[in-house]
Amino acid sequence: MQAYRYNSPVGTFTIKQVGHCRYELWIKDELLGVYENAESAAKDVATFDTNHVKWDRFENQLDNYPNDLSDWTEVKEESPRY
Repeated sequence: MQAYRYNSPVGTFTIKQVGHCRYELWIKDELLGVYENAESAAKDVATFDTNHVKWDRFENQLDNYPNDLSDWTEVKEESPRY
């Protein structure tokens, strides 16, 4: 499963693939939304439309934020070892 991370001034956003065409956007332990693809979740962060008040209030105030998913760090998840 894919996962992406962005360290923001208000905490770490994480996009996690949780199924086929299902991605969740998290900050810390708060679920912010469910999406059909990771790009849509990243777009909500880039447009300050996450419903996370501390982040969304930065609209038009930050110069350095992720414009799209390519600005996020891909997290390599290890497969469980048996």
